[in-house]
Amino acid sequence: MFDKTKGVPMTFKLPPLLEQEVETTDNVPLRYRKLQLPFTDTLVEYTSGSCGTFIHQQAVIGDHLYVEQYFEPSEDIELHISVTKPILVLYGMVIGNMLLKYPDGRIFSLAKRRALHYIPANFNYTATIIAGQKYHSIYLVPAVSLLNELAVNYPQLAEPLSLLSSKSSIHQVLPYRKFNGDARKELDKMKTWASSGQANPIYYNNRISDFIISYLEDIHKDNRIGSSLARLVDNLILQIDQHPEKPINVNRQAQQIGLTARALENAFKTRKGTTVIIYVQQQRLLRAKQLIASTNTPIAEIALEVGYTDHSYFSRIFKRATGKTPNEYRRNAH
Repeated sequence: MFDKTKGVPMTFKLPPLLEQEVETTDNVPLRYRKLQLPFTDTLVEYTSGSCGTFIHQQAVIGDHLYVEQYFEPSEDIELHISVTKPILVLYGMVIGNMLLKYPDGRIFSLAKRRALHYIPANFNYTATIIAGQKYHSIYLVPAVSLLNELAVNYPQLAEPLSLLSSKSSIHQVLPYRKFNGDARKELDKMKTWASSGQANPIYYNNRISDFIISYLEDIHKDNRIGSSLARLVDNLILQIDQHPEKPINVNRQAQQIGLTARALENAFKTRKGTTVIIYVQQQRLLRAKQLIASTNTPIAEIALEVGYTDHSYFSRIFKRATGKTPNEYRRNAH
């Protein structure tokens, strides 16, 4: 099953017992014709049997190698995938949630996600598919010349390109990102162009380039947001430390870098081990304890100075935190 490479150095096999029960042909039934790739010289393998239906297609598109697979298993199956020579491949799940298991124990659950892999020669892994589900996946092996050009603006490509050049035995995966609408549009444009009878390598190369760039931009955007988020958390902590009495609008802070309040809260909690609200309260109470212990300022004024307009509420949370009322705390401090 799927053991013809025609340029794509990957084989996909069913378990041995199931291999004996299926039949493979290059004729795709009419009900699956809409899945057929329109490119010239596309290699098609339609495999069917009691275990389900499997369609494997691959073609040379411009300067690149392209594979699409469609599975409808009728029982749970573990596919065995082997790579015969080092490759860089952008792999994505269009439909379905496939479980990938690698030799070192790593497991990735894919659901409408994609990632660029460097896969060394003689690398074997498995993909688990579940009965009753539908799976549609793509493998794109881009021309190395294109990746070298893109590496000028996308430094994330430097390491996988280096691994490929040295034929390293290390398997590397760049971050997984959603298989979003823009990515699907680029593939659809490519297929529509081909089905119209126009075979223009320049057009195909542009579509492939845009498809790869959309993935790299997602990584770049996340890295940029990560840096901006770290700076925002740092500034927020400094703001609270210096002026705990001032109200904090988490929504407004998050909107500065286009994130949700929850994302900012999660980043803050990772950094400080607590929520923004609790941290503000902690810093207010710390300032209040300093003022109560070192001055004779009335408690009501101290409450107002650290951000509490309700004196009674301030006294309650102060006692809850310290075990003493503000006046008791002052007497003990003196």
